[in-house]
Amino acid sequence: MSDAGLNRAERDELERLRAQVAGGGRARRGARWSGAVLLLALAAVVLVLAAMTVFARNQVLNTDRFVDTMEPLYADAEIRAAVAFRVNAAIQETLDVEGLVDEAIAAVQTRGAPDVLGRLSGPLASGINSFIDKQVTTVVHSEQFTELWREATRTAHVALVGLLTGQSGGALQLQGQDLVLDLGPVLLQVKDRLVDSGFALAERIPAMSVSFTVAQSEAFPKLRTAASLLDAASWVLPFAGLALLAAGIALAPDRRRGLLVGALCLAAGMLLLSAALVIGRGAYLAGLGDSVQSQQAAVNVYDTITRFLKGAAQTVTVLALIVALACWLLGPGAAARGSRRLGASARNGAARGLAAAGFTFGAAGGLVHRHRRAVEALLVVGGLLWIVLWRHPGVSGVVTIALVVAVLAAVVELIGRTALESERTGARPA
Repeated sequence: MSDAGLNRAERDELERLRAQVAGGGRARRGARWSGAVLLLALAAVVLVLAAMTVFARNQVLNTDRFVDTMEPLYADAEIRAAVAFRVNAAIQETLDVEGLVDEAIAAVQTRGAPDVLGRLSGPLASGINSFIDKQVTTVVHSEQFTELWREATRTAHVALVGLLTGQSGGALQLQGQDLVLDLGPVLLQVKDRLVDSGFALAERIPAMSVSFTVAQSEAFPKLRTAASLLDAASWVLPFAGLALLAAGIALAPDRRRGLLVGALCLAAGMLLLSAALVIGRGAYLAGLGDSVQSQQAAVNVYDTITRFLKGAAQTVTVLALIVALACWLLGPGAAARGSRRLGASARNGAARGLAAAGFTFGAAGGLVHRHRRAVEALLVVGGLLWIVLWRHPGVSGVVTIALVVAVLAAVVELIGRTALESERTGARPA
């Protein structure tokens, strides 16, 4: 409708109404963006918590996952040395080698042995201690010990699950803030080896429990109460985070930009999680008590236990950045448009070359061209499923999958464009 016949007052009123409508639209758009950004930031926080919760749940309540996590420790030299030290100390405390040597020398001297024999007490005790230490070290560094340690770990974790669900803890017990493993089977193995080597005094070693502190935490006394909540949260939080992410993208006035903001929020959250693991490592080492025989063994335990969570944080960070990059490349920016034009020029040139050479792809090429967006969407979904089903893809795995999807999408575009060029030019199949 023309406003040419309006007088000045009517024209001013019309402009005022137009400005009011435009201002209301901008206000609604701003409100939607505010709500969308809030949802996307909250989604990132929830998904970070979900990653931590799923990791914790797998370590605490899933025996197979826990054994997989601990696998590198079975061959770790520092861990074996710490175990050997603890077992050897238990034997020394039980046998009191110095006292036994003194007793034996005194008994021989009562039968007429010279007093000078007493001077051999120290060297004899030292030699026996060295022999015991050598046997302990041999056992701990044997393949038999590896299997024993692996089985002890599995048995201990099954006991932990029972402990957290209110059943008997068995070989693994909570003693205040300490999670303690019974190394009694290892002690019995060392005893048998000592006896077989001719060290008859080892027969005096009784069958007993040898406490080995696996970890210390103020949270241990509360774990039983929290176990059921952890199990539930590990299922609820991932779905809640994804729902918030989808809601934020749907609320955003521009879905592409919404996905871009959501991906960047998620990447930032995972980077913070990676930083927290580094800070937690320092705090963990600083809080170790004097009872820890090897600082390096403690470092190796922390790094081994947290490696899957660290890897997951890095993987999600890279995946989120790839999604953000894809959203940017599809945007209206000058650099993004230039990149798309460059890609389209290369694609069209290759398509013209293939069509001229007679590679028309027939009816299939036309079908691909008409449904190329659906095919590309299926490729993206397939790539995401590949990442989900790949247990630990890592950064290299995510990058590889992204490159495969990108190459296949480019091939789909090339096939469709080649079919279109062949129809335009009337090219015949080769």
